[in-house]
Amino acid sequence: MSSPSIGTPRRSAGTETIGPLLDATFGLFVWAAHFLVIYTVTATACQTSLRYSARDGRSSLTIALALVTLATAALVALHAFSRWRRFQEDQGRQFRLWVTIGSSVIATVAIVWQLFALWLVPVCR
Repeated sequence: MSSPSIGTPRRSAGTETIGPLLDATFGLFVWAAHFLVIYTVTATACQTSLRYSARDGRSSLTIALALVTLATAALVALHAFSRWRRFQEDQGRQFRLWVTIGSSVIATVAIVWQLFALWLVPVCR
């Protein structure tokens, strides 16, 4: 009768299924969080009059939100690239790898699409 080591952590039953699922949908969760942050910050800034004009007529709020948007898109793209490098040779994870890359591409396109709304629509009226 062998007993488990005292220092070895036990895995719970749900970690084998929830971890890969969350990893595959990482980009979609980041997109949802970005969407929430962008519009919450914009609404708060409009209500509290935190709009300051830059030299070229764009508000500093718009520029800051654009930088956050580009950083978020880069984060999702970096996550997809790191997963591709890590699991490209593992034949057992190919389907999950392509689901991760596909959802990250969709999320990156959606995040960049929000950038167009930031540039085309006035921030506050």
